[in-house]
Amino acid sequence: MYILTIDMLQYDCPFVNTSDDLEVSYFGTYWDFKAECFVVRGYIIAKDEEELQNAIHALHNQPKFHRLEVLSREGNVALAKAEIDYTSAMNSIRKNGGYIVGPFYVKNGSELWQVGFDTKEDVERALYDLEKDNQFTIKNQNRITVEEFSKIFSYSSVLADLMKEIENLTLTERRILKAAIKRGFYENPRKVNVTQLAKEFGISKAGVSKNIRRAEKKILRHIEKILSLERE
Repeated sequence: MYILTIDMLQYDCPFVNTSDDLEVSYFGTYWDFKAECFVVRGYIIAKDEEELQNAIHALHNQPKFHRLEVLSREGNVALAKAEIDYTSAMNSIRKNGGYIVGPFYVKNGSELWQVGFDTKEDVERALYDLEKDNQFTIKNQNRITVEEFSKIFSYSSVLADLMKEIENLTLTERRILKAAIKRGFYENPRKVNVTQLAKEFGISKAGVSKNIRRAEKKILRHIEKILSLERE
């Protein structure tokens, strides 16, 4: 099995189009491939409640969009079920033996897909077809065993919670944690310290430490759940 992570720009996708115009992201977790349309269940995450309502309204006005049912809603986040026409990219994936193997994530006008193929030939044919009408970048490509894939699937709900928590980090928490990881704060020996990060962001050392600890706390509790699923 070949698993590809594809950063896709689809001009005929309602989610991509609305995420390009509004401060909203989409996290799709479950799919139903009907003959007449594509049904997806997942989260709509906006900067605030007003923007969430703007996104819901904008989706209804998009070409290829059939209907949206809000299953639950709290603040700036909604769990929804949407029905849309198949996009050109989705048709290319499906007709060449491809299938979705993980959540898709849409933000800032692009969409991150996790798709699988049984053979290398299927991959090559699908990518050839995709190039005709779509812009995309292959972010990652791996060949995995059935056992490895089963483990990923069994962890899907926990991984969805982790991704949602990452999305809910504040902008400052996200930027500082990303810089800390990238600059080597967690390496041994450390390549960057709190003082250097404080200077980079123009805040106090206490401020850097506080943001790192808060971000770690939010994320690590979901990592603990994943570790709990592992056999000792």
